Amino acid sequence: MENNDLYSVEAVENKNFTPKERAKKILLEFKDLLIGAAFPFMLMLILSASIISFVAYGGEDFGIKILILIVGEVMVYAAIFIFGKQNGATAFKKTLQNTKKRQVNSQDVSARLYVGEYAVYKGILIPLIACVPFIIFQFVQAVAPNDVCKFVLSYALGWAYFPFRIAELSDWLNFLWLIPFTGVHLGAYIWGGKVEKKKLEQLAAADEAKDKKKKK
Repeated sequence: MENNDLYSVEAVENKNFTPKERAKKILLEFKDLLIGAAFPFMLMLILSASIISFVAYGGEDFGIKILILIVGEVMVYAAIFIFGKQNGATAFKKTLQNTKKRQVNSQDVSARLYVGEYAVYKGILIPLIACVPFIIFQFVQAVAPNDVCKFVLSYALGWAYFPFRIAELSDWLNFLWLIPFTGVHLGAYIWGGKVEKKKLEQLAAADEAKDKKKKK
């Protein structure tokens, strides 16, 4: 395999896995996705509880509520961008590591099953998994309003609950916030992969240049 092939990031197609291997791959991939979604989820909770929740205490001053909300939202999206970029870079490095292991016929399970490798769809799944608690509580609240869901949404998931809520719009509209949240992570994930690819290519080129100098 040529050196350039090491840096090609392609979707894993039919690798002729046995049913047992395919089940193992699904389990390991899901675990990897959960790890990728863990930090965005925690930051979502922390920022919602520490900053955005103060929207509920804004009293009648609508301007203060908007200011608090804007600051909180900027921080949430900045965090998801940072973690999205890191997720993309990590996945690309994993792809390269696994490719090298497969070249030497390594028996490493992750390498053999292509686990944790870069794939654009993961840039979408990771943020959606992080948003599962919001989706559940918001759906229940929209169907059957109750104090428990309102409390959780207000003090733990306010980044997606308050923007339309303070304008007294339908709770169903809150699901629209999944689109920019997922989009920001996806864009950062793709960018992170491209940045990592360029960095590794530069390192490979530098190493190749050093080898040529030594041979002269």
